[in-house]
Amino acid sequence: MELIGGHHNLKLSEIGKRLGLPVTGNGDREIIGVSSPEYPAENTICAVWDKGIMSGLEISSAVMTREKYITEGRDAIICENPRARLADLLSLFANPQAKTGIDPKAEVSPSAIISPNAYIAPFAYVGDGCKIGAGTVIEPHAVLLQNVTMGENCLIHSGAVIGADGFGFERTEAGILKIPQTGGVTLGDNVEIGACSTIDRGTLNDTIIGSGTKIDNQVQIGHNVKIGKNCIICSMSGIAGSTELGDNVTISVQAGITDHVKIGSNVVIAGRSGVTNDVPANSIISGFPARNHNDAKRALVLASDLPLLVKRLRNVEKRLDRIPK
Repeated sequence: MELIGGHHNLKLSEIGKRLGLPVTGNGDREIIGVSSPEYPAENTICAVWDKGIMSGLEISSAVMTREKYITEGRDAIICENPRARLADLLSLFANPQAKTGIDPKAEVSPSAIISPNAYIAPFAYVGDGCKIGAGTVIEPHAVLLQNVTMGENCLIHSGAVIGADGFGFERTEAGILKIPQTGGVTLGDNVEIGACSTIDRGTLNDTIIGSGTKIDNQVQIGHNVKIGKNCIICSMSGIAGSTELGDNVTISVQAGITDHVKIGSNVVIAGRSGVTNDVPANSIISGFPARNHNDAKRALVLASDLPLLVKRLRNVEKRLDRIPK
């Protein structure tokens, strides 16, 4: 059974009221949580947007689905776009932030400014000059080095390191010179940083992560990077120093972006892409070097034909060689 929630029960009618959606069937039915339609559980509710799944779903589960999918005897919340409202449904049963304050096992600098409504978990570290807004949660073993500022309702997962030195070095005759990194890191509101991700502080100015941006596990953000609002950056991606991203950019898994490039708003970067040049807004790019996604797909098709083309070319060369000169 795949069950989400369950820490408190809600009547079906109450769920409909909170979501602003109509209810059909038994509104007094007690719902203990949300389950997936593939593994429905008794007295739970499933969000269903696939008609095929709906037809095989046991009657023991209530549903949030389109009106045309609801059969007689089914307890349901009517929703024409259940996929879009799934997050709202889950939030009714998700465990709220249970704690506020600073756990005694956390290490927090006396110069840090922490909202009383934030929570610093055991074994987290918050360094000098950090500022943490209300509703923000710093999970165990997360590290915030000096001069990290974050807004409200951020979530920093375990093992993340924010504010480490940027990778700033200069080759000299005497060897490689380390350039001191004196900037900080600024996060807006509602930013989430995944486990074991790293965000380096800037050389002079702050590295900036815009409000609403979500960063997956094991992502590297270099120094002086500026990321806009509501971006999604997937696991094992890397953004080199001084790169700028607009708003609503999506970076898929294992993509890499070189330094000092500008990525426009609403750009989608496909998985394992290597971005080496500026990208205009509203583009979809892929490949290495990354280019228009349709062009990249055509190049892959042509590349798959290369062995045959080489063979044909060699045959032509042999026939040319047999022609008397």
